[in-house]
Amino acid sequence: MINKFLTLLLVLQTSILFSQDIPIGDWQDHLPYSDAVSVSYGEDLVYCATNSAVFTYNIKDGITERLNLVNGLSDIGLRKIKFNDYNKRVIIAYTNGNIDIIDENKNITNLSFIKNSNIIGSKSINHIYLVGKLAYLSTGFGIVVLDTDKSEIVDTYMFGPLGSFVITNAVTTDSLNIYAATNQGVFFANKYNSNLADYNNWSLLSDLGTGSYSSIVTFSNRLFASSNSSVWAADTLYYNDSGIWQKFLPDGTNINSLSISQNHLFINYYNKVNKYDVSLSITGLVTHHKSLFNISPFETVLDDEGYMLIAEESHGILRKKNSYDGDIITLNGPSTTNIFNMDFVDDELWTVSGGYGIKIDEKIINHQSKRTWSDLPLTFQNPQGNNLAKLVNIAINPQNTSNVYASSWQDGLLEFNNGNLTNIFNAQNSILDNLGSLTVTGPLNFDKDNNLWILNSFTENILAVKTPTNNWYNYSFPGFTNALDQYQDMIIDKNNYKWIINTQTKGIIVFDDNNTLSNKSDDLAVLLTGDTISINSDFPYYDANVPGTVIFAIEEDLDGEIWIGTDEGIAVFYNSSAVFDENIKAEQIYIQQDGQTQVLLETETVTVIAIDGANRKWIGTQNSGVYLMSEDGTEEVEHFTTENSPLFSNNIFDIEINPKTGEVFFGTEKGLISFKGTATEADTDFNNVFVYPNPVKPDFTGTIAIRGLVKDTDVRITDISGNIVYQTTSLGGQAIWDGKDFNGNKVHTGVYMIFNGSPNGDLKAVAKILFIH
Repeated sequence: MINKFLTLLLVLQTSILFSQDIPIGDWQDHLPYSDAVSVSYGEDLVYCATNSAVFTYNIKDGITERLNLVNGLSDIGLRKIKFNDYNKRVIIAYTNGNIDIIDENKNITNLSFIKNSNIIGSKSINHIYLVGKLAYLSTGFGIVVLDTDKSEIVDTYMFGPLGSFVITNAVTTDSLNIYAATNQGVFFANKYNSNLADYNNWSLLSDLGTGSYSSIVTFSNRLFASSNSSVWAADTLYYNDSGIWQKFLPDGTNINSLSISQNHLFINYYNKVNKYDVSLSITGLVTHHKSLFNISPFETVLDDEGYMLIAEESHGILRKKNSYDGDIITLNGPSTTNIFNMDFVDDELWTVSGGYGIKIDEKIINHQSKRTWSDLPLTFQNPQGNNLAKLVNIAINPQNTSNVYASSWQDGLLEFNNGNLTNIFNAQNSILDNLGSLTVTGPLNFDKDNNLWILNSFTENILAVKTPTNNWYNYSFPGFTNALDQYQDMIIDKNNYKWIINTQTKGIIVFDDNNTLSNKSDDLAVLLTGDTISINSDFPYYDANVPGTVIFAIEEDLDGEIWIGTDEGIAVFYNSSAVFDENIKAEQIYIQQDGQTQVLLETETVTVIAIDGANRKWIGTQNSGVYLMSEDGTEEVEHFTTENSPLFSNNIFDIEINPKTGEVFFGTEKGLISFKGTATEADTDFNNVFVYPNPVKPDFTGTIAIRGLVKDTDVRITDISGNIVYQTTSLGGQAIWDGKDFNGNKVHTGVYMIFNGSPNGDLKAVAKILFIH
């Protein structure tokens, strides 16, 4: 009885432990939920639109839900969100003209008419104005009228000169007219006119001129219009009182928007919110959140308990009555969508946002640990008192994951300990060299002895190393490099050779310090190119058949082969260990496609290569998303794009893989997303074999994982009588099963035995799984 209880307990513990792990084949967003751009309220729910997603918050029970491209939305790049009290539907509008409508049952209908139209110019939906079932959408070309009951476009108004496009920023109505705030002034028409699609029925409100107007609302029987100046602090808010236009506020401010909610007017300035009642008296003012930060609001509405719901630029929703009370409502996530480079060690994922030569924002380093995100508030400056240049690479100390380094494309090497910046290494306090006043550092890698190697572009000594004891050395390669050369990738292979990509010359420098950092006399180096060249160098060089004109990526696979990504696809150095002994050649991979022999990804620009636990190749491209290729690259296993998957962008910056779980992270310019792959890192024994989910419940339709296996484990599954129902081979350290027998039928209720054997048969293990149907 005790043994049975312990067995059941272990099964339940395993199931609970891995229930938080996303299922195999599923996607998980890692988006920021703090960059709110729009807010709405209805039926106790706060609706927040960020630049990339939507989240809701129930003011009664505090329950939050997220909605994004992974679980229902049709797009990213959100602009506005609006709850319609008339039919309880939610309208979501995007910067590219796309529209999603969510009904009371949470069904989502996508309307892509505007997005897919042949309109030249902006299709952005800038504002939503509701009149019953109709939603008046202010777009980059005019007004689109949407029937939210039928989810149909019923009319379009283009009322610029001679019916031309006019960028429309907001719409409102009064008892007689419809008004449109545009970049060419305020236009109006009789709202009862049956042909508002005819531009002749529209007129310019000449009293307000032809300037740009960002907002217009009707409040307290008055019309309010906000002019939008290109000059800082020069916006003006006008209002019409008894037919006379006058300034409601003096010149000299910046207004983000006007909003009306529950008989109150809200003026959302760049740094505060003013709340007015119908007598136009100020009844509320918010300038900051407690003593923590000043606010930057985009939109404000009221909830049923009288709290202002403020869509704030970098903190999500602020629920407040004044500057000193209230709460921050947001979801956990990174602080940016721009994920340029990543590193993963021991369940710790660190990311930097950036790009070469661009200035940074305040928050550019994000850290995920145990599926919880935090960011480093990088409000520091370099020794010259300027903001640090954008970071381009990050490396986690494999022996101490609280010690992290980031490279700056201007200000040297940054060291962090326990999330705090502790050192900035540059030409003044280290062996790093300068280009003028700039210390340009890029790719970082730790070697097997925990030495940190740094590429130092635009200098003679392009390679530097920092030892665990803080000794520094640097290395030059005369003839191979010049002061204009830029280096954007580097790996250290199993032989401790450094493979360095020169993005200017299509060359690969391979360097061996012979494990004697301070003794340069025994160093080896060779330059591999794709051309026949002649240079003056003490080191050898030769044409290694490197394809393309630019190399972007390099990676070593589990067999020690070196894979490179170029602007003409993939090539492989199969005999990389002999690089100093013979003239090795890069070989392209030939595949059969549509009956033709073709070079693998010959027309693609490959930006990154990552290797999973089964030695398969995850290949990121500049324009075509991600390919998963078989171990030898001849078979396409998966091809993910924005068209067939939730991938946020087809331009892939970086790929990192959690070797323990098989989760693959894709860093893009539009956000970080992960996919639960089928391969994990292989174990060396069967001491940690487990199966999940276990037990398998009646409603389960996913994939079962047998994890903790050695490479190429032979997996055979039998019923309790010993009849084989399924057989497979592990992908690295994991085998997968859909719970069906050889005939494609679901196996019956009962206990099944999983027999695992290593390829040579010297290791064996047995596991059990329970099916409940």
